[in-house]
Order: sequence, then C-alpha cells, then structure tokens
Amino acid sequence: MLGLNKDVVKLVEHTNNWKKLFKVEKSLLNSLVGEHVVDIQHIGSTAIDGIAAKPLLDILVGVRSMGDAQKFDKHKLKEANIYHLARVQIEGKEVFAKFSNLENLTKTHVLHVVEYGGDWWQKHIFFRDYLNDHPEVAKQYEVLKKEMAEAFPTNERSYAEGKKDFVDRIILLREGEIDVIR
Repeated sequence: MLGLNKDVVKLVEHTNNWKKLFKVEKSLLNSLVGEHVVDIQHIGSTAIDGIAAKPLLDILVGVRSMGDAQKFDKHKLKEANIYHLARVQIEGKEVFAKFSNLENLTKTHVLHVVEYGGDWWQKHIFFRDYLNDHPEVAKQYEVLKKEMAEAFPTNERSYAEGKKDFVDRIILLREGEIDVIR
C-alpha cells in the first residue's frame, strides 16, 4: 500500500512490490509524457534494497532540458492524479506528485523532473546505487531514518533536514571530496 497524508512521516518495512509498482508507474508516465523524457528511474529509499522507507515512490524523470518539463500536458497528468507542485522551488528541478486522495493530500508518488545526465540526475542515481552497493551504509541510513521519523512524525521538512548531512556525505564521495563514510 502506497501513500501518506501531508506532513505524516511513517516508515514501513521494505517490500519488493515497490519495484513492481514503479514499473507500472513508469509505463503510465511514458504514455503521458514520454515524448519529452529521456529516461525514468526509481530512486529514493523504496529503491534501496532491504531498508525501511516511507511508502511513497520517488521517481526521477530525466528531460533533455528543463524547458521540456513545461511541455508536459498538465491536463493529462491531472487526469492521472499527478499535479505540478509549483510552490516547491528547487533550482534545476520541477516536482510533481501523485495523490490518491486530494482531500487528505494523500501522496503516493513524487516525481523529480531534472535534466538527464545533469547534476541532480547524477546525484540521485549515485546515492541510490551507492547504498545498494554498500548494504552496511544503507543500514546506517535506515537507522538514521528511523530516528528522524520518531523525532518528527508530523514534520516532513524536519525529517528531511535531519537526513541531509548523511545524504550530503554520500554525494561528497561521488565528487571525490571524501573517500569513506564515518
């Protein structure tokens, strides 16, 4: 089961069903915006084997240029319960979310639309792949996520900020600025 209401932070045990659900969503996205997309990847904690995660699928959508995201047919996306989160202002990224219930703002998927091969693309892919290649580091991340979820069960922003240093250290590995996670 996917979905969390706005500002709820709850982790569930890993399930291989997330990979199947991603494939279904990727197929849907290809039918809706595929002409403007280079690649679609499963990212976030649900894409990391064996760790608990919020029951939301994070999806990386790579476009040739950010102008291509403006070409997405928002009416077709809305019919699939996918909405552009225009208030989310992140340079080099557009964010969309899929909702199963708009009244409670029950979000099931988050789409991170970025330039394919660009900095955001590389960071998201590296983080996912690094944790999948280093299960001991993934378990450290899981412990941190559980601590943050317990500390901030109704504050998504604080939960995310609590994980930021860990994520940033992984990204520094990619950039060669550090050579080991402590």
